[in-house]
Amino acid sequence: MVKSTVRFPESVVEEIESLVDEGQFESKSEFYRFSADYVLSRTLDEYDPETIDYEAIESEVIPDADRTLGADEETDGPPFFESVAFVRKLALREKFSDAEDFIDHQYVPGDRHAVLLEEILRLYREDAASGDRAPAGDPEPEPEQSTRTR
Repeated sequence: MVKSTVRFPESVVEEIESLVDEGQFESKSEFYRFSADYVLSRTLDEYDPETIDYEAIESEVIPDADRTLGADEETDGPPFFESVAFVRKLALREKFSDAEDFIDHQYVPGDRHAVLLEEILRLYREDAASGDRAPAGDPEPEPEQSTRTR
């Protein structure tokens, strides 16, 4: 193994030490090795983690590792990506109140999907207020031609 010196904020080291004290990791070194392997395995397609007992640590520390981003099987609401498409359609038509009503009626306050939909809606609302784009269905105005003659 190669030794590498890395500086961390004191608060980060304190949190890592508390995880070691709680028994989540055997040592700070194990935490650092696991963390690096975890990020590399999520970032690089063909990376194979080298930490001893990597799978066991991962299943203990990150129990939802098999959960797929965007999966809706645990919710009773509409499929998330369909909701995104619907909110986008309303926002492009500048029907912001309708989009808010949809979010409020389909999701409970604080639901992770509702929070994301509200953030998407906020971005569309800001775009509309700044005039960055023409409202959907309205063609760009043609530049006026001068009718003056020399």
